[in-house]
Amino acid sequence: TANTSRKSGMGPNSSSGAGGGGHAVIVRDPETQLDVTPVSLLEVQPSVVQGDDAGRHSPKSRESSNNMMDSQSSAGFKSGWSSGSQTPSRGDSDMSDRDEEEEEERRKKEEERKKRMVAVTLVQDEAPKPTDVHKEVQVLLSETDTVFLLDIPSTCAADDDPDVERVKSANKVYTDAVELRIKEGADKFADHNIQTLNSANKTKEAQATPAQTHDVGVDVTNYQIHDAILELRKGEDAAGAGDDILGANTKKKTTTTDALNDLSQLSGGRVDTAKLGEATLASTEFRHALKSMERIVVQNIYHEQQMLYRNMASPVIPAEQALVGAQRGRMDVLWTYECDLSKGRNVSCMAWNKLNPDLLAVGYGEFDFNKQSDGLVLFWSLKNPEYPERVYRTECSVTSLAFAQKSFNLLAVGLYDGTVAVYDVRKEEDKPVLESSYSGGKHSDSVWEVRWVDKGAERAEALVSVSSDGRVTQWSMSKGLECTDLIKLKRVSTHKRAVNTKNEAFISRMASGMCADFNPKDTSIYLCGTEEGSIHRCSVSYNEQYLDSYLGHSGPVYKVVWSPFQPTSFLSCSADWSIRLWWQESETAALTMQSSADYVSDIQWSPNVSTIFASVTGDGHVCIWDMSISTLDPIVHEKILPRKPTCIRFSPNSDVVVAGDDSGRVTVYRVSGIDNKSYTHEEQVARLDRALAAKDADAAEAQ
Repeated sequence: TANTSRKSGMGPNSSSGAGGGGHAVIVRDPETQLDVTPVSLLEVQPSVVQGDDAGRHSPKSRESSNNMMDSQSSAGFKSGWSSGSQTPSRGDSDMSDRDEEEEEERRKKEEERKKRMVAVTLVQDEAPKPTDVHKEVQVLLSETDTVFLLDIPSTCAADDDPDVERVKSANKVYTDAVELRIKEGADKFADHNIQTLNSANKTKEAQATPAQTHDVGVDVTNYQIHDAILELRKGEDAAGAGDDILGANTKKKTTTTDALNDLSQLSGGRVDTAKLGEATLASTEFRHALKSMERIVVQNIYHEQQMLYRNMASPVIPAEQALVGAQRGRMDVLWTYECDLSKGRNVSCMAWNKLNPDLLAVGYGEFDFNKQSDGLVLFWSLKNPEYPERVYRTECSVTSLAFAQKSFNLLAVGLYDGTVAVYDVRKEEDKPVLESSYSGGKHSDSVWEVRWVDKGAERAEALVSVSSDGRVTQWSMSKGLECTDLIKLKRVSTHKRAVNTKNEAFISRMASGMCADFNPKDTSIYLCGTEEGSIHRCSVSYNEQYLDSYLGHSGPVYKVVWSPFQPTSFLSCSADWSIRLWWQESETAALTMQSSADYVSDIQWSPNVSTIFASVTGDGHVCIWDMSISTLDPIVHEKILPRKPTCIRFSPNSDVVVAGDDSGRVTVYRVSGIDNKSYTHEEQVARLDRALAAKDADAAEAQ
């Protein structure tokens, strides 16, 4: 529906449409009053629409147009535009194709449409009346027939196309014609190659770091190969014998579930629960699961203590103890390494693993001949303070042990009967991989010290042992344990004799070695403490004489250790209750310290500060000394009576010391209130020199 108005340019003039029931709408330009009525895109007969020179339709043209529409309507032709514009008639040929019933129905619809149209007669040149402005004018648009402006037929046919069979047959005819020409070799047909441009291939390379490889050489003798073959055969026999119990080949790694299924199949559904329980308890998977669960439970119990061990938390100290601790330092017990295996045994020696500083090897054995029994080596870990990770048993007391510096899995153990054994800690069995024998130069008395010596990058580590039989022996592991004596200790005179004395003759006897330590800077120089109280500085190049002898102790020297920061100074402790600091250039002690009236069984330098060391005494005292603060009394003093401490070690990665005693306990202490700053090597040396200089100044003032 369209409304006529002045602003829109719709003129009030119109004429009746086809049949007199409709009207034509004339669209005029508001400014020029020209006729701008849209016309059909189809070609219109000139007789239908006629206009004057100004472009306006004359009454004659409208009348003729109306007559034409009436004649077409009466003849039954369908109009393309219902408002006056006509489409060309299709012709009698098209009408003959339609059925008469369809023509009658169409004629009825056309008459109904004309009745619904509102006839509005407007005068062309007459101005519209006010009442005509707002009248509604109906415009009826109907769809015309489809007109194809461009039609390009497709070269492909779909599978559901009606002409698909015709297309296939045409293609087959063409294919057959081509093949026929190829066979007959017609001149009009030629086969030519066409060159196409292919994209150039692109080579892409990736650079990766090659995997690191190491060359490892091992010397193997014929008897070692023979023994290895026998061991393999024994393992195969044991595996074959175990098939009857487990119901499966034990060469294959089995689980408890596999064993249960196999037993059920062999016994027809009846399983021997006793055998199954034994197999479960003996399985490696079950023991590993128990160990993991035990560690989880123990972690919940010792969580706070282990946080203190790692310096991840601060201990809660009462106010009265905090005041004393701030002045001199303090030691707090974190936990104790102890189990049923170690109760009542004497802790004789301890050693930290170089690769895993949380792994502590502890040797148990008696020093007294009348109390001798079997020995024990327990491996304690921070992961489980309640029970050791591994247990090695020995036939006699363990007197010394040490981990290798390069081959971290090797542990050297010295026994009371003079045996030197080397264990591979990767193996669970307590059988040593190497062991000394009398035919191979075994010591005839107790081995009190074992040390690993680095011989350089081109040579393997060597093992050195010190025994009461007076021998300092180096062991080579290239072909079993082969020994070479570095020196045989001899007694020296501890007092000056008169030059003109003729009646007394000096008798040279063997001296008992008690301890030894190699210089950290020059491994060809080592110290050896003896039972008579003297300390000898020796060289691996001379096996007949000492480089220097240091006389000062009046009792057996239990320990001698080089300073890790000053390679010309060392500490020693003795049964004469004293601790002495020596310079290698002087035969007399530079400093003598004493904290109790009992023997000093062990000493150990701090790995972090050059002036701090620890000591344990026979009257039950664990002491921490700092020579930069005091050389008269220790800065930390802990009494553990009635137990007697036997050895002490600093932790290599924490502010912790561990002390073993004669009851089988290894107590872990956290030390606080001491200097734990990080110093350079030059500052460490200067710190130790200043401490000794201050001591000399105090001695001069006292005189």
